[in-house]
Amino acid sequence: MPLDLVPAPAAPKPVLLRDVPGADRVLTDDALALAAELQTRFNPKMQALSVARDRRQERADEGRLPDYLEETTGIRKGVWSCAAAPESLRDRRLCLAAAAEAGALAQARAAGASALLIDLDEATAPGFANLVAGIAALAEAPDDHTPMLIRTRPLERDEPALLIGGHPVSAGLFDLALIIAHLATPLAARDMGPNLQLGGIDGHREARLWSEILALAEERAGLAPNTIRVEVSLETVTAGFEMDEILWELRDRAIGLTMRRAPLTASYLRLMRSHPDAVLPALLDPEAAFLGTCAARMVKVAHRRGTHAIAEAPEGSDPATLRRPLDEGCDGLRIDGPDRIAVAREAIARALPGAHQIGRPRQYFRISPEMLLKPHAGPVTEQGLRATVHVAIAALAAWIAGRGPVRIGDSLHGLASADLARARLGQWLAHGAMVEMEGGDSRRMTADWLAALIHEEIVSLVEWLGPHSFHRGRYASAARIVQESACASPQPDHVARLAAPLLDTLD
Repeated sequence: MPLDLVPAPAAPKPVLLRDVPGADRVLTDDALALAAELQTRFNPKMQALSVARDRRQERADEGRLPDYLEETTGIRKGVWSCAAAPESLRDRRLCLAAAAEAGALAQARAAGASALLIDLDEATAPGFANLVAGIAALAEAPDDHTPMLIRTRPLERDEPALLIGGHPVSAGLFDLALIIAHLATPLAARDMGPNLQLGGIDGHREARLWSEILALAEERAGLAPNTIRVEVSLETVTAGFEMDEILWELRDRAIGLTMRRAPLTASYLRLMRSHPDAVLPALLDPEAAFLGTCAARMVKVAHRRGTHAIAEAPEGSDPATLRRPLDEGCDGLRIDGPDRIAVAREAIARALPGAHQIGRPRQYFRISPEMLLKPHAGPVTEQGLRATVHVAIAALAAWIAGRGPVRIGDSLHGLASADLARARLGQWLAHGAMVEMEGGDSRRMTADWLAALIHEEIVSLVEWLGPHSFHRGRYASAARIVQESACASPQPDHVARLAAPLLDTLD
């Protein structure tokens, strides 16, 4: 997409508010100047798109739910394809997510995955110092032949350590500026990218904005057009309706679609917050209702457009369970730790002997709008309620304290898990969900009961950790945010908006 012909205003001088180890190598004048230019040029469009999101939510509250767009019918029904994937990314059967941290990078590169996803948003421990150290580790890492994608933080999140015109720079634009300044040229010289994963896109207009942003970044870095390739992560309900349109906007640089269940479910809860018939149960089957339909449509659309569909690996270590997304047509699995490599490789060997299955003939069913909005059926159980309280507090406390994702049971839980858990508590409370108690009775969800459950969780954590570790772990702050946000009306857009100021004071 061509950039706007109207000249952008001159970028004000960026003001850096933090001094952290590695800043002299990472926060160079060129990197900060690019962040300032991107923020100055694109902030008005980001603000307009934020308002458009608010209007969509208002319409949903009034009962006017998303549908396929009439004005883009030609794109959905048209015959067109995305650009072919580069040779290095044609086999993405086993993608390993890792933090931007020296030890984690070394371990990930030695694991033998088909591709790596270096996640600055979820896997990397939050905080400005950790981000700077992560970019330094990526820049200083030895050349490696494993293809790499880098996930930036969302455009709508702030990076308070850098002010542009008196306001925090977009975290997504800041991450991109650092990637371009330190990684773009060496990666392009080896035909290895840079490749990005873009999350949080709410529709094709936001994809168009990203296309403009990346075009300008390429121009400033002296890269050929469409050198930067992108995978789009489907994380909102609206994006599920606009997959074709999103790929169309990014068609010359798209390398596939993927999906993340936690943010997509949290998006569903926000969209349907005024609809008591859309209350979700404690346990969600990823192959059913809106989650299963979105996954099926992802494969259908991606393959029709000649690009990859990469599945988030199901929880657990059963090869048969891990094989299901591949049996449904996905071209690979994204796993969250090297410890799952062996079992994932076994599942892939049985289900997907070739590099991908983009051209494999498959009979797809018609997906109606109602199917993309269908709620999951099932009860809200006492056990599920208590587990949700635990995840909400533990995952959010770890994020505020700068520790990153925590393992609870068999799964890693980061900021997305905390936001989802908080949103689930808010929905159950807002609609007075009936909770099936372990003794066989039912009890209606109330604010007083939620407060009692949170108090019980705090007591349990203090007994387990001791008062000192409890305090340093930021559990009390997390519990307060969870309770206040769950009881808020309307629900906040994302728990990070409430927790970020605490992270900034500790970082």
